[in-house]
Amino acid sequence: MEFVKNLVSDRIQQSVKVFSVNKSVTILSIETKVTVDDENQDSLYNLLDELDVTIRKKSPESKIYGNIYNEKEKLQVQSYISAIKEFSKKYPIRTICEIGFAGGHSATLFLHSTDSASYTAFDMWDRAEYEDSAIDWLRKRFSDHQIALVKGDSTKTVPQFEGKCDLIHIDGAHHAHFPETDMKNMARVASVNNLLLLDDCSKSWPAVLKGVDYLKTNNLVHEIKMHVPEGWIYRGAQKGWCIGSYKVKAQTSNTTPVNYLSKSITFLDKTFCTPPWHGDRCEVYASKQCSQWSDECFYSNVTGTLSVSCERWHGAQSVEKVNWDKRETATDPNEALAKSFDFFKSLPQNLGDIIELGAGPFTQSQTILKDKNATSITLVEPMAFHYMMHVKRCFYKNGTFNNLPTTLLSIPAEELNNTRKFDSLVMINVIEHVYDALSILNSAINLIKENGLFIWHERLWDNYRGVATQPGNDREFQLHPIRIKTVIAKHIMSMFEEVYVSWDTEELRRLKNQGVYFIGRRHNMMANTTIPNHPACFEQSKGKQTVIFFVSNVNSTFLQSQLMMVNDFDNTKSIIIIQTDNVGAKATADILKFSKIRIMISHQHLQNWRKEVSYYVDPCMFIYPHLTSAMLEGADTLCVGNSGVSVVLMGYSTKRFPNYDAILPAYSKFQIIDQIILIWNNKNASFTPNIDLPKLTFIQSDVNSMNNRFNVSQYIRTDAVMVIDDDVLISEALLSLMLLRWSENTNRLVGISRDMRYVNSINEYITRGKNPSLTIGKTMLFHRKYLVKYMQDKKLVDWNSKRYCEDISMNALIFKQINLRPLFVPMSVQASRKDLTEVDGASVVDPKWALKRTECVQWAAQYFQIKLY
Repeated sequence: MEFVKNLVSDRIQQSVKVFSVNKSVTILSIETKVTVDDENQDSLYNLLDELDVTIRKKSPESKIYGNIYNEKEKLQVQSYISAIKEFSKKYPIRTICEIGFAGGHSATLFLHSTDSASYTAFDMWDRAEYEDSAIDWLRKRFSDHQIALVKGDSTKTVPQFEGKCDLIHIDGAHHAHFPETDMKNMARVASVNNLLLLDDCSKSWPAVLKGVDYLKTNNLVHEIKMHVPEGWIYRGAQKGWCIGSYKVKAQTSNTTPVNYLSKSITFLDKTFCTPPWHGDRCEVYASKQCSQWSDECFYSNVTGTLSVSCERWHGAQSVEKVNWDKRETATDPNEALAKSFDFFKSLPQNLGDIIELGAGPFTQSQTILKDKNATSITLVEPMAFHYMMHVKRCFYKNGTFNNLPTTLLSIPAEELNNTRKFDSLVMINVIEHVYDALSILNSAINLIKENGLFIWHERLWDNYRGVATQPGNDREFQLHPIRIKTVIAKHIMSMFEEVYVSWDTEELRRLKNQGVYFIGRRHNMMANTTIPNHPACFEQSKGKQTVIFFVSNVNSTFLQSQLMMVNDFDNTKSIIIIQTDNVGAKATADILKFSKIRIMISHQHLQNWRKEVSYYVDPCMFIYPHLTSAMLEGADTLCVGNSGVSVVLMGYSTKRFPNYDAILPAYSKFQIIDQIILIWNNKNASFTPNIDLPKLTFIQSDVNSMNNRFNVSQYIRTDAVMVIDDDVLISEALLSLMLLRWSENTNRLVGISRDMRYVNSINEYITRGKNPSLTIGKTMLFHRKYLVKYMQDKKLVDWNSKRYCEDISMNALIFKQINLRPLFVPMSVQASRKDLTEVDGASVVDPKWALKRTECVQWAAQYFQIKLY
């Protein structure tokens, strides 16, 4: 670089003698006369004198370099100043990094020669008798600079440093491997444009020259020049210095340089030091090593252990699994918990929408809700699905919490990024199990509505020091990597209006612990929080696709192959399971073995599943029966219905044969249709479909009965069944829309708006009215379970065997079960139904059709003891 060629100021008159030390190192032997004509340089020497006086006053026994600067010493100072000035003409100096602080003389020079640059010193700090005085003086004199100190062996502390350095001075240990190691390590943190200064760079210090030789041999530096004034001998050694710069690849335009290792965090407007920094201004770096039985590298004397590595957290999670797996009964101290909270007397009767963070296998909400009500519950537990499969009495084993609409999130609360707000948040004995305490506490506060309730208990560890009390046999240490101190607890509580608090309970005394039991109402106040990003510790896929499966007891086995495909697909980020009925424990276990399942939503949420899903992903607009890898490359979110729908057709008239030529090929191409069941009721006229389709099941009936269209449950693989006449052709868009509406509540009967029929107060069947009571059998969608219920009712089957009343009877049967009338889907240009040939239809040829339908309504109403109007 050009500035290296002219690092000696014109004000320094010099004669140079060049000689070679080895092939790659050139030494300039300099005889110099120094002319000091710069007031700034005068002020620098005055500062250096003041520094020496200060050190001598505070530490008279200190052995420092002294305060006499002869011409040789001033030459090195002038050389450094000149190099800094030349460098500064082209590049800013924002950060200074120095190995070897000693008496702070070089630091004074650098800070004096730069404007507002930060300074970081790496030093063993084994001469505290004068180093402490020097650093205190430096901070007072240069209060407008950030001054940080990293104590310890520089060959170990510099590799942990994550900043970038513009000006680098290496003046550490001069023997053995230390100079070369320091030079290697500093190459990593050098900025793209940097200035490198090396002290004691002469033949008297072969280890230093070896390091320079390493840099040049490995092409790590631009041109480097060595300056050795003739005749400058200090303590028997030839003095000298080197000036150059590291070669560093340019950063890409979208890369933001990191200037400092994060020294502090701001949490709810309060600043805390980040381990291993400490001091009033987080200015001192003291690195400590972690081990199997020590968390000292994560520990702060002020706050405790707030965050640990993913490896440490996963180790604790493994111990946690062993702790709960195969347990027969819950061992959570629920009675002691209730007593510690004064049996939750301060809570209102209805807690609204609840979220519990760190629910474990048994939850704490079950204790709270023994005498309280709630609208819904969301359980956040990274091992939720593991507990459901392996813990025998897991409270939400089937995916539901009692009868509440339930959402299970099998992710760490730190990685909960939704913006939903809750009426009540429960977090009891959770912090000690997480990997980032402040992240989860910040999330917890933000999840609570204004005036919402925070129900919190945590043990506090003011006497903990980051080390296991019984190394080799401390299960408590293995289980609980996070240990917060009282200062954090009180700071959290300041965000709430106190409803209940207890610092001393029987349970805490039994455990010989400190802790707090707290209930508070969320204040409407904003607080600044800046927490360093912690890498996500859960298994996260790099894919972008979220796939939603609708699962029931019936289709859980059938969906296995699709779940496997989706789970193994690279583009799959996560899978969401939505229950369509009360799924049993075995069916749940069969589903949850797939690792990318992150969320399960209970069947009580079916009516509002789109809203519930929208808190985590964009809900899909269509439901597909089967997925292919091509589909997974598409939109960010896909929904998979209950393996699609089974279509049931029934025919009798030979005059409608042309209809099948249109219907069967069309339906066979619908991805949403899993199977087409065609029942031929006319035993006197043979019929063989003029098409060979893998989806088609053809049934030749022995008896001509309308009941036959419901006597097909043994052929059905899907939850959804569409019974449709053979004189219409429904579009795939309309069928998808009907299935989507049905998926919101699979107990409902779904029809088309054109098929609305009405019943008046005297149970007459009419085609016009205000509130539709029935949907006719031309197009009706319902759950397969009603096929079984219908055919098991002998009196119902007998009544309909000779009549055209089966659709009205199915309407009545479903209404009796759920007390809800059918849902109706409107048609549009895309979502349409086409009329085909309707010759010899009963409703067309029978003039008494309306009277017969009225008879059907009256019988069904009386039989089921219901009112259809």
